[in-house]
Amino acid sequence: MRTTRLRFNSAKNRRAVLVLLLGLLTVGGPARAAEVRVNTQAVRPPVEPPVLDVKAGKVQLSLDQAVEIALRQNLGLVVERYVRTQQRLSIVQSLGIYDLLPNATLSDLSSTSPAISQVQGSKNDIQNLNFSFTQRVPTGGDLTLGFTNQRSVNNSPFRAAATLFNSGFTFSYNQPLLQNYGRLATERGILIARNNSDVGRQQFNLQVTGTIQLVENAYWSLVQAREQLDVAQQSLGLAKELHERNRIQVEVGTLAPLELVQSDAAIATREEGIIGATAAVGNAEDVLRRLLNVPSGTLWETPIEPTTPPETERIAINVDEAIRTAYESRPELRTQDLQLTLARLNAQFFRNQLKPSLGLQVSYGFNGGATSFNDTVSQVTGLSFNSWQAQLVFAYPLQNRSARAQSAIANLDVDRFNLLLEQEKTIVATEVRQAARGVVTAAKQIDAARKATEFQEKNLEAERKRYENGMSTSFNITSIQDQLTQARSNLVSAVVTYRTSLAEYYRAIGRLPVQEGVTIDDPEDPNYSRFSLRRDKLPGEN
Repeated sequence: MRTTRLRFNSAKNRRAVLVLLLGLLTVGGPARAAEVRVNTQAVRPPVEPPVLDVKAGKVQLSLDQAVEIALRQNLGLVVERYVRTQQRLSIVQSLGIYDLLPNATLSDLSSTSPAISQVQGSKNDIQNLNFSFTQRVPTGGDLTLGFTNQRSVNNSPFRAAATLFNSGFTFSYNQPLLQNYGRLATERGILIARNNSDVGRQQFNLQVTGTIQLVENAYWSLVQAREQLDVAQQSLGLAKELHERNRIQVEVGTLAPLELVQSDAAIATREEGIIGATAAVGNAEDVLRRLLNVPSGTLWETPIEPTTPPETERIAINVDEAIRTAYESRPELRTQDLQLTLARLNAQFFRNQLKPSLGLQVSYGFNGGATSFNDTVSQVTGLSFNSWQAQLVFAYPLQNRSARAQSAIANLDVDRFNLLLEQEKTIVATEVRQAARGVVTAAKQIDAARKATEFQEKNLEAERKRYENGMSTSFNITSIQDQLTQARSNLVSAVVTYRTSLAEYYRAIGRLPVQEGVTIDDPEDPNYSRFSLRRDKLPGEN
């Protein structure tokens, strides 16, 4: 087993196994070592050219290698890793509602006023040092633990300055009882962040799938272009062979010189076909180089020779089973399902917002006051003087139009996303049926094209014997050669079409990465495990 960031297993000629590490601490682009570790500090576009096997002036490239390099180098996936990292950080950001909040206040006040009595001084100095800790709880309440300290100095012209210390220890709790009560209202931001992250995971899966399919199609297009070039060269060889026979017969006088003109014309036509086929090879190579993100330089001038044969085993397809697999695996359906879940969450949240605002505020504490700070602290810690307060705060807008409209909009979103999910299922089922039909059709086309090629080869051989016995003409031979060339070309196209149809079928059922041995490793951080958003049940539901 060869291990890199894209981990591949070559046993039994199976597809290489790609591991795309996208964890919070393992997200990024490719590194330079054989074993690549990806982290948030290394999310950069590839800077080094891919390692390619060049022999006899040609790049030897298998389909496994093409997929591996594309998934290493593809800039779209590099960009998507940035997005995945941002989505994970958004979850961390949303968890901030449960951060412990320390608060401290230090103040100094000095005021002077006319002395109007013996007890009211002309100058007051007040210093405050207060601190508290506040913690949000899942029910939506805020728990506060505070300690207050005050030192006041009263200066009066009628008596000596008096210093007084006041301290207190307070426990308070504010809890919504109707509107904004419960985990759903409290953790809605966390649930939305998790939902967005799950959507991002499906989008990454979708982009990986799309990249694999693009690479496969480009690879087989190159295979087809090179084999079509071989067919064109074989056709030219047949034309030259016929022309040489005609020349010999013309020289010995058994054939009219006009036959040489016909065979010359056939050679020129087929040379023109080779020019077009050669250009098609170059174009197919460029498409594949772009998908592999090959840097500019000599690699863009080096021909690519595919080493994976296009022939492959036929598969049997159960359409009903394929549709069920697609329903379970397609990222588009999972994304729609997540959107529906989010809509249901919002609908439940805004139903809660229809309720009146009723808050319970309770506090309990101990106080102390003396001319000595130590005495004050002793009074507080001795629990000698206590105080408590409880109150209910009620508010409710009479029309409540904003909350009613938001709730109605959220309910409409639930209906809309239900319809979108059903619509997407119909689209997926149609794509699976078409893709399955494409595989079956391509397999039949291979059999038909192979029989046609065999027939045309026999037909050409029979026509050659007729020609040698003077019973045929160069024109007939050339026509049958063209038919054989077309049959060979059709066979090449049919074989390649079967491979691309297979890729489309596995994409349609949502199993292309798995089929190609690609594993997308995008684990959820266990610290977030208690914040789950499932379609069957939301926080606060029975």
